[in-house]
Amino acid sequence: MPGYVSVPEKTLEHWSSKYINNRFHTHTALWWPARGEDIQVRWLPARPGKVVQLELKTTTVTGPRSHEVRVDLGQLEEYRQRRLGYQPFYVFPWPDWQGRLEDNAAASGPPVTELAFSRSGAGWWFADWMVVMTTRQVAAVLDTELKKHGSTQRKKTESLVQFEVTISPNGKRWTKATWGPGKAEIDPNPVIGWTGFWTELKRCGRTGWPQLIRLPAWMLESEGPYEHDQLASLFKHSLTNPSADQPDREVRFVTLEPDGDGNYFAVRADDEVVGATADVTGGGAEDHRTVVFLDGSEVVPSHRDEELPLEF
Repeated sequence: MPGYVSVPEKTLEHWSSKYINNRFHTHTALWWPARGEDIQVRWLPARPGKVVQLELKTTTVTGPRSHEVRVDLGQLEEYRQRRLGYQPFYVFPWPDWQGRLEDNAAASGPPVTELAFSRSGAGWWFADWMVVMTTRQVAAVLDTELKKHGSTQRKKTESLVQFEVTISPNGKRWTKATWGPGKAEIDPNPVIGWTGFWTELKRCGRTGWPQLIRLPAWMLESEGPYEHDQLASLFKHSLTNPSADQPDREVRFVTLEPDGDGNYFAVRADDEVVGATADVTGGGAEDHRTVVFLDGSEVVPSHRDEELPLEF
């Protein structure tokens, strides 16, 4: 059993993309870049919105009750060398099952293919057990190992987190997480649940989150800084001002990136890239990275989405 993935990464990519499309419908756009590929900002929709990147990881079964998430140190070093707004979020399972997911589902749950949908039931739906971390959080856990590795050379992996899953005779489940090679416990755990992540992202996200903001140039009086509250107001104004209805070719858009302290500054609008990479060398981990553009209409505060972040 040890050495098998508990959920195929391709399955997680498909389920995650399906969730994003179902939740936001036509108000989102997705792109899956190849390894080392740069995504030009000018390829993004000419609409107000924000851009985030997701790097999908899975868990490996390491024992009858244990799993772990491993990351490629060269890939992580490449990601953390980017400016904050261009770093991806790491997304991975937080398992409460033992062994492979399909075996667990076959024994006591819905068919594993149903887990892409909320109808599979509480605790089974993949969105109930996927979690999100920033590149900076992942790098902080593996800081010592990154310093020893010292490059973007791939093939060298390290354990980000190990899970030990206990299932009582009455079916109650709980998961213990220990972080990094030193197996430290972090309280509170540095993750946010998948559904809660998208709820917070709609509300402008947290200070220090990697995200890019796209707004029409005519709305901005300077290069910044702009605070979260100002951005929320600008998004709302961009959707209600008649100038927002001009043909795409007549509107120039500006990209705003964060400084890590909750402020955003304008960068060059037409020649910036979302997927800017360092000098990547060696084989090893593939990039399971998705670029997500979320329309500004989804960022404006609304009564439609009142779910709270999941706690783990």
